[in-house]
Amino acid sequence: MTKFLIKNVLVGLGLQVFLLINSSFLIKANEIGLIREHLIADALVQQGFLPRTLRYTASDMTKAGEYLGQLQGDGSWKDIDYMHRDNNWNPLIALDRILTMAWEYSKPTRPLYENIELRNGIEKALWYWYEVNPTCRNWFKNDIAKQMYQCVIAILLQDSIAEDLLQKMINDQTASPSMTGANRTLLSISVFYRGVLEKDPERISSGVQGVIDQLKISQKEGIQSDFSFHQHGPMLYNGNYGNHFLRETIWLAAIVEGTQFSLTKNELGLLRDYYLQGTRWMVRNRVFDYNARGRDVGRPTGFDTNAEMLIPQLDYFMVADKEYFEEYQRSKKHILQNEPQDVLGNKHFWRSDYTVHHRKGYFTSLKMCSERTAGIETHVNSENLLGYYLPYGLTYIYRRGDEYKSIFPVWDWSRLPGITSPRIVPQIKGRYTQQTDFVGGVSDGMYGVSAMELDVEQTVGRKSWFWFDKEWVALGAGIQSQNESEISTGINQSLLTGNVLVDGEDFQKGEKTLTRPKWVWHDSVAYIFQNRVNVQLQVKERSGNLNRIYGLKDSLYRINVFAMWFDHGLKPQNANYNYIVIPGIGKNKIEEYAQNIPIVILSNTTKIQAVTHNELGITGITFHQAERFKIEGRNTTVAVDNPCLVLFDHNKNEVTVSDPTTKLNTLTFSITDPSGGKIIRTVQLPQGANAGKSISFSALQNKASAALDSAEFL
Repeated sequence: MTKFLIKNVLVGLGLQVFLLINSSFLIKANEIGLIREHLIADALVQQGFLPRTLRYTASDMTKAGEYLGQLQGDGSWKDIDYMHRDNNWNPLIALDRILTMAWEYSKPTRPLYENIELRNGIEKALWYWYEVNPTCRNWFKNDIAKQMYQCVIAILLQDSIAEDLLQKMINDQTASPSMTGANRTLLSISVFYRGVLEKDPERISSGVQGVIDQLKISQKEGIQSDFSFHQHGPMLYNGNYGNHFLRETIWLAAIVEGTQFSLTKNELGLLRDYYLQGTRWMVRNRVFDYNARGRDVGRPTGFDTNAEMLIPQLDYFMVADKEYFEEYQRSKKHILQNEPQDVLGNKHFWRSDYTVHHRKGYFTSLKMCSERTAGIETHVNSENLLGYYLPYGLTYIYRRGDEYKSIFPVWDWSRLPGITSPRIVPQIKGRYTQQTDFVGGVSDGMYGVSAMELDVEQTVGRKSWFWFDKEWVALGAGIQSQNESEISTGINQSLLTGNVLVDGEDFQKGEKTLTRPKWVWHDSVAYIFQNRVNVQLQVKERSGNLNRIYGLKDSLYRINVFAMWFDHGLKPQNANYNYIVIPGIGKNKIEEYAQNIPIVILSNTTKIQAVTHNELGITGITFHQAERFKIEGRNTTVAVDNPCLVLFDHNKNEVTVSDPTTKLNTLTFSITDPSGGKIIRTVQLPQGANAGKSISFSALQNKASAALDSAEFL
């Protein structure tokens, strides 16, 4: 009797295990089918593949019939060079045409839906592709770009084309995730597609996990603690590789939403923060800040303003992260309507040597570099041939967002806005930065100071920027050079829009040395010169060939340009400069401002650079060394025991500090206030991934600080 019962229990358990296993299998199979439906709908309705492929080919989804008619008997197109191998890879056009035909064949509302002749043409074109096996010298095109087309073609035609041809496309997809950063994300998407095509839940999970692996705060490549993004080492790339990462990750989150592969709340939260606290701060109207796009400005696909590429990502955010639907919807609306985002203030990305400053009427970004970051890469795949000086203090001034659109082929790359550099641009291949460590920013969220000790091409100097409301200030001191070329500091170099005024007088086109001007106005931006030095001004049409900066094709650009710079001459020994920028000011208001400037430049030396804004009650100080400094007009003295950046809000009695070197553990302050009271405070500075981040504290006296012995302090 006992044996009988045991046998029946075991049989029952076996049946339950069988049912559980098969139930799990059925759930997975059903979910794979659901994911495939999502992928097909995404391709046919949202055309979700276009943001991936647009950088390579401009698809025209109405031309399937035309492409079919042009197809030759062997499955090739006469105008495509299948043997082409350079970076501007011609065979991708063939894949774009096949994808267009597959889309037409699969979409019920299209004229050639399920047309047998069209399907035969697709198969013929694919067979020819695999017969000639096109190969590019750039690994990215072989391992990532071509798969972007093939995976969609395969998903759309999985039930319609020959099995052996389908298998070739499946085999072309990545088998398992590899590499790091955005490249790993893109490869993992290919793994994900392959898993869906093979109906393999393990491979699907591997692809999803490969994407999620990058969804973390990293001190290597990927998302940084300040929500900037690094790729190719510690190089700022939110507007290029970081955008690929964001695009693919939120796309995947929307595709797998509602299945066992869905992203967790924490994963979605980090992706949300990456966009709202990081990337969104790099957008103004329809421009994605050129400073956040690396070498992208050195190739034609990077000339446009490009914020529109965030639109489909925001659509996917609204699907995957419904709790923040309205915030994403507003962000999308602002881009579509060419309006500023819902950000206001000053933000320094301490992991990337990058500052952004947003006000209602303008947006300025600043790109710097140090021994901690990779500044720029040049001559990569024949791109960005003249971009060597890009990370040494470049300041873009945006109001509309189109101020620099397509200007790069005619730019004078030795006189870039904000940059002090020799007249000759090194045209060499590689990744470049400078080995100085005093590079950073301090910010209280609304105001800030950014600073950089310059050391490039035998040229050194101390540079600081002070960020206020209506205006910002740029200072340079101790500029010296042993370079055999003349040295200059760019002020701006933008598209010419409207007329130019110099001290109230119209400036006609041409080039001129302005003798001690008070101010220059162009395109609703005023430049004030308090030290009344000579300034170089150029207003004229420039022409430039595309192959100056992008070596694989040529076109002639003719563009009217406004350019202004300081000429420091040959081998300067102690040159300096200062200027105030007031974006969004009418020409009838400049003289009034110039007569009542609220800005006081307190110091511009190699020891201290300091500016106070009397109306705001804000003083910014760059201490290049341990020093004592009296703030004129405030009867306040500040002393520090190490080089640092200080922002003093006199109205709030609040001090915000940062360590640009990222090497200090503590910083000790001595503050003497107008009443004669004195406090000494030692501040614990952020460490690790947050080293260089700003920290604020009260400048009011307290018992603990008053009791400190200051005898050994400055």
